[in-house]
Amino acid sequence: MARMTKEELREDPILERVQQTLNFVQSNARWIALGVAAVIILIAGVIMINRSRVRAETDAAQLLSAGQQLYLQGNYAESESQLQQLLDMHGASRAAAQAWIYLADGLAAQERREEALAAYESAGGRGTTPIIRAAAARGRGTVLEDLEQFGEASKAYEEAAGVETIFQVDDLLGAARTALQAADPARAQVLLEQAQAIKATGRSVNRAKIQFYLSQAEAALSK
Repeated sequence: MARMTKEELREDPILERVQQTLNFVQSNARWIALGVAAVIILIAGVIMINRSRVRAETDAAQLLSAGQQLYLQGNYAESESQLQQLLDMHGASRAAAQAWIYLADGLAAQERREEALAAYESAGGRGTTPIIRAAAARGRGTVLEDLEQFGEASKAYEEAAGVETIFQVDDLLGAARTALQAADPARAQVLLEQAQAIKATGRSVNRAKIQFYLSQAEAALSK
């Protein structure tokens, strides 16, 4: 194979680009080193943030578990303390939505109904899962019913029934019951017919309740 002359080497475009690159690196070595250091610092920062998030999620889960256990033991004051600590420190964690539900349930159990309503609103308005939103709506329905705000309670129960859970028929029954208490038998009848259409119920207790409330609605509509 014939060797390239010096003139040909000087005119070779690939070698020329290599030489230009080497010259650029030599001329800008300081700035390139700073750029590499910045990238390394950025990567290290991302790793530290991810580790911090993992720790935060772990801490939040532990506080949630402690709050749940205290709630189930009926120790609502201590449960509230644990859950509030979780929300103050890790309000953006995955555990936060569940913490709001347990906090609201504990407040409702202590008949601190206005505070409970606010907590349920926080739980349901955080872009959480449908199950959490249904639980929050169901909780609002219960508290509003205790406050004898039956029309609003019926709407809250119906909102909960909009999510397919094991409580869907019960939620519709709650919506119908409070509609009757709000003197709205036509709404109650529609809700009860929806409950009848859900074949997943199979429980005789539910069927009996549906018929009971239907008879009340039909009696009120016939007057």
